[in-house]
Amino acid sequence: MPAVATEVKKEAVTAVAVAAPVEAAKGLRVPAAPATRRLARELGVDLQRVAATGPAGRVTKEDVIKAAKGGPVEVVEETSVMTRVWEGGGTLPLLDIALLPDFSVYGPVEKEALRSIRRKTARRMMTSMTLIPHVAHMEDIDVTELEAFRAKLKSEGEKAPTLLAFVTKAITQSLKAYPAFNASLDAVGEEITYKLYYSIGIAVDTERGLVVPVVRNVDQQGLGQLAASIEDVATRARNGQLEASEFSGGTFTITNIGALGGTGFFPAINYPESAILGMGRTAEKPVVRDGNVVIRKILPVVLAFDHRIADGADAARFINIAKNLLENPLKLLLI
Repeated sequence: MPAVATEVKKEAVTAVAVAAPVEAAKGLRVPAAPATRRLARELGVDLQRVAATGPAGRVTKEDVIKAAKGGPVEVVEETSVMTRVWEGGGTLPLLDIALLPDFSVYGPVEKEALRSIRRKTARRMMTSMTLIPHVAHMEDIDVTELEAFRAKLKSEGEKAPTLLAFVTKAITQSLKAYPAFNASLDAVGEEITYKLYYSIGIAVDTERGLVVPVVRNVDQQGLGQLAASIEDVATRARNGQLEASEFSGGTFTITNIGALGGTGFFPAINYPESAILGMGRTAEKPVVRDGNVVIRKILPVVLAFDHRIADGADAARFINIAKNLLENPLKLLLI
């Protein structure tokens, strides 16, 4: 049963009070800080019976103390706003999650508990897709010259940096030019934090699920070193050898499904970052050059970004910087 929101007047300021449901559903919880919950337990106050005056329906210490003293709370008529309060705090208008039906009435089923990496991924994706208004900008990048350069290095017995390393290097230049994509938005504090460092999360497919280790300070690494850093974290991620600290501190994420196939996809932003780049499969395609149809190697990419922080024009300019560098790979060697 959804909670019913009511208005509370206090010192000429109208706040929102979230009244408790008559029957609290499993998982529903009144938003309040741990210290406030502890105070409520000490004073014997039921948080679900407290009129909340904090932001987003949050119960404050003052609310608990007032309830414990039996002080009057002026409650005006109920509004039609329907909210649901979930574990972790905060309220989302119109959020009403229906329980799943009993699928076993239709046929045989199997159930598996949501555990480990999959559970963490589910929570992060729920947070990302619920809180961030995703927008996607798609582009095709001609990597014919880049792939020819990599092939030449291999033919000469050199260890050629991977395509992912080149893309990471190019994207770093885009991030420097457009810092909104290297930022995080604090919706509660209503401020944007621009990170002046560049640490890229690399999505890695493992037997246990998707993980995103972070390669730190990519702007300070040359192409060879960057390629080695990416290979190192990816290998250790697949072997389960990464430390917990290696999954935090990222400012932007790149996910590459090209090796598995696919012409494109819509990646979910790795919250609390503001953008993610998805790489599809590089393939030979016919394109028009100077009025003639020629075969070129095309890399499809998609930039998903937080529309609260950046606009479509910003995304296009952001990708154009990386596109120009990748289509002229010698420029990357000078960075």
